[in-house]
Amino acid sequence: MPRRLSGQLTVFMALLFMLVVSLLMAQYRSALFYARRADAERAAALSVSSLLAEYQRPLRDYYQILSVDGGFGQDIFQEEILEERLKAVFAENLNSSLGMDSAGEIQMDEPIFTMLIDGNWDFFLREISLNRTDAMLSEGLEYIIDQWQSKKKEEVLDLSQKQAEAVRSGEGQTGGENKNTGAAENEGLSSEPAQPVIDPRDFVMEIWNQGILAAACPATFSVSEKSCVMTDVSFPEAGRRIQAAVDFGDSDSVKALMDQWENILEPGSGIRELVEDAAVRLYIGDVFQNAASKEVSVAHERVLDYEVEYIIAGNTSDRENLETVLWKLMAFRSVMNLSHILMSAEKGMQVEETAVLLSAALLIPQFVKVIAFLLKTAWAFAEALSDCRTLLKGGKVPLIKSAESWYLSWEQMLRLDGGALDGNSGDEGTDYEGYLQMLLLLTKRDTKYRRMTHLMEKNIRLLPEYADFRMAHCIYGVQVIFDYEAGMGMKGRVQTALSY
Repeated sequence: MPRRLSGQLTVFMALLFMLVVSLLMAQYRSALFYARRADAERAAALSVSSLLAEYQRPLRDYYQILSVDGGFGQDIFQEEILEERLKAVFAENLNSSLGMDSAGEIQMDEPIFTMLIDGNWDFFLREISLNRTDAMLSEGLEYIIDQWQSKKKEEVLDLSQKQAEAVRSGEGQTGGENKNTGAAENEGLSSEPAQPVIDPRDFVMEIWNQGILAAACPATFSVSEKSCVMTDVSFPEAGRRIQAAVDFGDSDSVKALMDQWENILEPGSGIRELVEDAAVRLYIGDVFQNAASKEVSVAHERVLDYEVEYIIAGNTSDRENLETVLWKLMAFRSVMNLSHILMSAEKGMQVEETAVLLSAALLIPQFVKVIAFLLKTAWAFAEALSDCRTLLKGGKVPLIKSAESWYLSWEQMLRLDGGALDGNSGDEGTDYEGYLQMLLLLTKRDTKYRRMTHLMEKNIRLLPEYADFRMAHCIYGVQVIFDYEAGMGMKGRVQTALSY
């Protein structure tokens, strides 16, 4: 019996020892597995962090955008190279774990790359809007749009059409009154030597029909002759050339011109979403050049000098883009100026006196009102030409003019020449960049963002090492899954994701 009892105790102790050792071994194995998993998670995080740390430096330096060039300067997306880099960094960091000589076989599911521009502009806008979201408000510009809408529709087009139709059809008493007036004028002219009647429309029409650059640029302004084809960019899109002749002696020609202005100055959809877009317009002013100001945040070589004008117009040359922008400025300024003239009794009387003389000289006294309206249109047009020249010289022009801020008097119109148009040096109101902001406001968002990427691509491609850079290959984030050997026959899987 003593021996049997002694043997039972030995077996019990042996079983207890094995149980304790098994428990310790299980705890050790579990600790090893979780330690290994922690190492794998750290290695995976370092892998994606290492990849995103290789951001495209010119894109960051020039345009303040963080993104990895997935093409490595080539014109194709290098997905295999990206996967190899992720896998190599993961293995290197996992091998450095305590007590592990080799990570063994590592498998990686196909990574998911979040592109900077992929179907929408969310990440692109996120980058360029940093620290700018509260810098601008849209209420003032919405007010401009409201002014344009009301004055264009209620006072300009309707008025010109009704006056012309009324005179031509002989409705009302306007024709009879004008005939009497014309007869009185003819009687006065018969008893006195004939005086030459000056028609200012001729000079305005002549200078305009020479081309918008000749008409709206100051004499000392030098137009850039740079050009750049944008058909090989990631998101190609064609611009629009605008130019038309006008005859201020023909009401139909003036109305046709105003119809074109209606199309180019009509706000697009999303006008009430401008608060989100305000930061983008501020960003454009910070990093892109324009025709009147060359001061930008970073100096570097550029394919075009008039970059903001390109974003608005989208043509291949600085000359064409400036023409389009000046055309749009002419449209806006002419309508606003004409609205001021139509509401000014003093200016109306001055113009009508000349209209009476002209109608008498042309033997069409019944058309006094039509001629007066065409003279007012020419006056507003000439004032708009002066406004454009003022802006390109670095001056300012009020959005809505008063009698004090009006530049060309009617006496100047009657002896108009290029020097008079060039003489304005306004210091109150909005400058050229402010008017560009207004035109950017009227540019569709997708169109505006695409053209921004065109300039970014083309400017970065001027660097030899980025000759084939494409914005479509830029990576903003990475998501990847690694399978690895955790040791002692165990396998593990870890997933990680990171973006800027």
